[in-house]
Amino acid sequence: MTLWQDLRFALRLLVKDHWFTVAAVSALALGVAANTTVFTFVNAALLRGLPYDGADRIVTIDTRDVRGRQRGVSIADYEDWRSAQSFDSMTLAWTFGSSVNDDSGQAPDRYIASRVYSNIFQVIRQQPILGRNFNADDDRPGREPVVILAYSMWQSRYGRDPSILGKKLFTSGQRATVIGVMPPEMKFPPNADLWVPVAQIAPELRDRRRNVRNFQAIGRLKPGVTVQAAQAELSTIGVALAQQYPDTNKDLLPRVRSWDEAASGPQIRLVFWSLMGAVAFVLLIACANVANLLLARAAHRSPEISVRVALGATRGQLVRQLLVESLMLALLSGAVGLVLSIVSVRLFDTVLPDGKPYYWAFTLDPVVFVFLAVVCVLTAVIFGLAPALHVSKTDVNEVLKEGGRSGGGIRARRWANALIVGDLALTLVLLAGAGFMMRSFMVLYRLDLGVDTSNMITMRLGMPPDRYPTTAAIVSFVERLEDRVAAMPEIQGGGVTTNAPLGFAALVPIAVEGRSGSGGDSQQITGVVGVGARYLEALRLRPVRGRLLAASDGRPGYDNVVVNLEFVAKYFPGEDPLGQRVRFVTDTLGGPPLPGADHAWTIVGIVPNVRQRGYDRDPDPVVYTPLTGPLPGLGPRDLGLVVRSRLGLAPAVARLREEMRGLDPAMPLASIQTLDASIALQRWPFRVFGSMFAIFAGIALLLSAIGLYAITAHSVTLRTREIGVRMALGARAQDILWLFARRAVVHLSLGLAVGLAGAVAVGRLLQSLLVQTSSTDLPTLGLIAVILVAVGAVASLWPAQRATRLDPNFALRHE
Repeated sequence: MTLWQDLRFALRLLVKDHWFTVAAVSALALGVAANTTVFTFVNAALLRGLPYDGADRIVTIDTRDVRGRQRGVSIADYEDWRSAQSFDSMTLAWTFGSSVNDDSGQAPDRYIASRVYSNIFQVIRQQPILGRNFNADDDRPGREPVVILAYSMWQSRYGRDPSILGKKLFTSGQRATVIGVMPPEMKFPPNADLWVPVAQIAPELRDRRRNVRNFQAIGRLKPGVTVQAAQAELSTIGVALAQQYPDTNKDLLPRVRSWDEAASGPQIRLVFWSLMGAVAFVLLIACANVANLLLARAAHRSPEISVRVALGATRGQLVRQLLVESLMLALLSGAVGLVLSIVSVRLFDTVLPDGKPYYWAFTLDPVVFVFLAVVCVLTAVIFGLAPALHVSKTDVNEVLKEGGRSGGGIRARRWANALIVGDLALTLVLLAGAGFMMRSFMVLYRLDLGVDTSNMITMRLGMPPDRYPTTAAIVSFVERLEDRVAAMPEIQGGGVTTNAPLGFAALVPIAVEGRSGSGGDSQQITGVVGVGARYLEALRLRPVRGRLLAASDGRPGYDNVVVNLEFVAKYFPGEDPLGQRVRFVTDTLGGPPLPGADHAWTIVGIVPNVRQRGYDRDPDPVVYTPLTGPLPGLGPRDLGLVVRSRLGLAPAVARLREEMRGLDPAMPLASIQTLDASIALQRWPFRVFGSMFAIFAGIALLLSAIGLYAITAHSVTLRTREIGVRMALGARAQDILWLFARRAVVHLSLGLAVGLAGAVAVGRLLQSLLVQTSSTDLPTLGLIAVILVAVGAVASLWPAQRATRLDPNFALRHE
């Protein structure tokens, strides 16, 4: 037969055995769809990279201390690094939220602004589609402020008005001129809405001291230079700087990473590659099931194969014919799987929270289609090769002796047994991965935040320096705002803070008066949160000892702070902290200058722990300082308002906006969300990826159950005559049941033994993602083993029960 004849014959056979075709295509399509879906995510997040020329040579540079903690970059260090020969160019950037207002009549809003050096777009080789780029003059302090807009901001706020060039807008209190608009695919560094030169930021934020590490460095490697070579050169410079400036650079070295590696992060990479492994298991289980179906089908095709052999067909021709049939099945499965994957990708994209890098476009590009084609071909080989090789070895004499009742002989039964054990082992591994992820999610769900989150709403305020040039002006606004919020009958409490719960906290070296030791010691770092007088009361935090902050605290003569229980446990174990004095010392670890450095504060109260730096992190030691005093950190330029409302989110925000118009009509309320929504946002990796693991594990469990059912039912069919003989000789129903059940017991026992070892290995692989869950968590492993045994028992005993109800006379006549 020619290849064309093989194709025609395979198509006729698939149409004739349509139930077999539907079963095989359904199983394979699920595996192909899962693989294509996850590879689409991997391609977008880990493989495709930045959509720029030479994107593989764009790197990010930061610093790390001896404990592996990430630090920023100072302007002084950056200027020394620029002497490195590994780079074509290097620049600095700093991204943060910024309020934007203009004369268009629209309400002010907040956007993501990047403070950059003028060569940022030369580094990534991007040009505006409208207007001009930054130039070196724009980096000089005192120059007229200018701004370049992202295409998305130009479109959403200004309706793509071509006359936008030359117009003025207010950003962070400065009146800047729009000089350009970038292309639609350009929002670098992610996810910038506008760019302004570094020269335009406040002088204290572009401080040139080496320990002021506010920035991120971005570079482009020269052609042929590797990341490792650039790292080695910068490390040499870093060692020299540490020797030259030990007070600021000791134990601090630069770190070079490709942009893609830094953007995805080790945990995201681990999750995506783990999901790729999970869907590969699903596909292998589907292939094993279809291979079992083909082996079972081989029993009925033995006469056909025998005739072909008798007529002179070679083994190669037989294998080719059977592989063509497998390839047809795989192509049909690929077409169905492609449709399923398109739907799955769209669903996944809708459940992802905002904030992913703008260039992570989950689309099916040519790379994905090539992957799909490769998967289809490999699938055809994986599930079709073993049955094809087995059938091609058909012995005409064996077929005649077994009379077609053996199901393909001993070889076929061995293959079937091995495949079903592999199914069960892989399913157990997938169930373990899903179980570990869901267990971590439940742990996160039960973790105590330390505060009642019901009806709590958080939002950010911008304090432009043109309207609030001094700390006194800011404090006056905060006091009036808190008084207005307290007078609103719809609000049960409200307060202003630099960082709401889960909103992180400035990490500052601290020293206790009367004790020796450097405040720069990593063991002497604490979180600092600036708060208004009503903030702690709004959180319903009752003092464990002492009192909460009052309106007078922070003013001269009232240098008082409140600390949490973790602070007491760390700094005053077994001591009374009330009345003790602490200082925020000069920062030697990097970060902004400390306006409150060396200012002594008296502890007047202790409150319960509230999680500040992440829902899955243990509570940090925290000092609550009054906004009226000198704050360590950036100062109160970007504040948050936290309220507890009797209304829903929308009506509460509408009332707050109304009150805000009475205080400052130009003040935007941004990043508005409930505290519960903020918690859900931090839980999303466990919820989304845990759900995906659970879905894939569920598919695998279903496929394994179907496979175990099919092999048991096929065995019952083949042994119908034997069952009749046994029953005629007096065998009881339980004897017949055990005849088939013991085979399932062997399958399950071997599957559990192999699968549990794999489950522990998967747990260790995922350990960095798990929260208070170990890779040998016995309750999780025990539960998934019970689930697998229960499903396997039902799947195998159901057809075995049919065997006990056979009529012996019918069974004896069965061929």
